[in-house]
Amino acid sequence: MCTSFVYRKENVLIGMNFDNDGKRFRVSSGDGKGFLVSVEINDNYYPSFGVSSTGLFVNNLIVDSNGEGKYKRQNDKRWIVSSLVSRVMDGESSLDSFREQVEQVEIVNGPFMSTHAMIADSLGSTLVVEPGRKNIYSTGKDSDWYVMTNFPLSEYDDLVPQKPTGSGADRFEVVASYLSSQAGPLTVDQGFDLLNRVRQDGPEWKTVLLLVFEPAKREVSYVLAETPGMILKLTLE
Repeated sequence: MCTSFVYRKENVLIGMNFDNDGKRFRVSSGDGKGFLVSVEINDNYYPSFGVSSTGLFVNNLIVDSNGEGKYKRQNDKRWIVSSLVSRVMDGESSLDSFREQVEQVEIVNGPFMSTHAMIADSLGSTLVVEPGRKNIYSTGKDSDWYVMTNFPLSEYDDLVPQKPTGSGADRFEVVASYLSSQAGPLTVDQGFDLLNRVRQDGPEWKTVLLLVFEPAKREVSYVLAETPGMILKLTLE
C-alpha cells in the first residue's frame, strides 16, 4: 500500500511513500540509470518504482481487485502491468510513446496480484494503467494535482474522485486537502511534510522510504525510515 502525488500547478513536484509489508528491498541509483527501488519476491528482485535517467517517474501499486485483468503469459501483444516499470527505467520512450503503446496491447496483472501503475513526466502529465479497467491520461490543464493510492481511479467519473471509498481513500483525502489548499509552488520540504502526514506505521504496512522528485532540477530526494533525519539526493545525469 503506497501513496503517490503529482503537483502541477505553479511548478511540478512528484512524491511517493513506499509502504512495505516486510519484504526485502534495495535502492539502485547513479551510473546514469536513474533511481530505482526493487522488491524481493520468491528470491528474485523486481522493479517496483523509480525515476528514469530521462526524468520519467513510474510506480506500480496494489489496487483493489474487481476480478478482471487476471494474469496471462506475457508476449508482444500482452504486457504484465509491472513490466511498465522496467520499460520506463530503460529510458527509451516518452510518456506520449507509452500512451500509444498501452492502447495497442492487452495489459494484465502479475500472478496472484492486482496492481495499477502510473507514469508521470516533467510537465506533470500522467498516465495511469489499470488492468481489466481502463487507462487514464491527464495533464496540468485537466487538474492542478493528481493522487494515486490503492483504490481504482478509473471507477470514478471525475478525474479527481470526490469522496472515494476503498483502500487508501483516507490517505487520498489527506493529500487532496493539502494540495487543494496550496496557493503557490510546492517545495521539496512541503512534499516531505505531506508524505509524512500519510505515512503508515504498521502493523502490516510500514512506510520505509519517502521520495520527492523535482523535475525542473532533475533531482531525486529520498529518506529511508532507518535514517529519518537524513535526506539523500540524486541528480539525474
